[in-house]
Amino acid sequence: MCWGCRCRPAGSPVLTPVAANLDGFARRIEQALRAAPVAHFDETGIRVEGKNWWLHVACTPLLTAYLPHPQRGGEAMDEFGILTRFRGVAVHDGLMSYQDFGRNHARCNAHHLRELIAAGEAHPEHTWPTIAFKTLEALNTAAHAARDAGQATIPAHIRDPLISRFVRTIHLGLLLHPPNQSRKQSKTRNLLVRLRDYQHQVLLFARDLTVPFTNNQAEHDLRMIKAQLKISGGWRTQHGTQAWLHVRGYISTARKNGLHIITALRDAITGNPWLPTTIETT
Repeated sequence: MCWGCRCRPAGSPVLTPVAANLDGFARRIEQALRAAPVAHFDETGIRVEGKNWWLHVACTPLLTAYLPHPQRGGEAMDEFGILTRFRGVAVHDGLMSYQDFGRNHARCNAHHLRELIAAGEAHPEHTWPTIAFKTLEALNTAAHAARDAGQATIPAHIRDPLISRFVRTIHLGLLLHPPNQSRKQSKTRNLLVRLRDYQHQVLLFARDLTVPFTNNQAEHDLRMIKAQLKISGGWRTQHGTQAWLHVRGYISTARKNGLHIITALRDAITGNPWLPTTIETT
């Protein structure tokens, strides 16, 4: 059975009761996400009733929650209700709407590495993109080494010179790519400005080892849904979208916590879904 695809209308009687049985589970997971010291957030485009919508995810290595919404920004994040009461570190890709929630943010450096590669290809005469790229990678390697060694932080004699090199490199890049007063700024200039203005968020992973280098967790939790949508094309009803994602969040969280998925689904179908009594949030 392919829930949500066109061969069975989404929100059919098969799926709706299961989703209703998961209301208590969803509330428990949302509470745990709000209390998480670090959580990942992301969004991607979907199709609902033939219209462009956005799928929002909030997650940790052990928790997953989804929200479909017509909007991408703050209105959807308010309705989701996690960021509005979240006080941990929010890891995201830099969408400005996230900046309106909380004080602690970390930006995905996988995005920055890709953009630095593009900047180097666009300006092969410059060395700063390669230096910035290698410095971020060196900091990430140092963070992994410190964790593996059971250290609370990267040793200062390793971390501080690398951070200084990164900051100097970005300022050099800004000198080589001055603002253009007459037209839109280049992608390279915009990247450099972001790396300068949000330096603390970009480098937080190097100062706090509980913060990851990338937002890959959120992207991973969206990947299977995107694969399903390539087959189905989208959802035919809003109710079906919400029901399907309710169940999908349950499956994702159960898998992360080592549960047998068929058993977990059977329990949800019979009205006795898995409800964690205590749950680690990272």
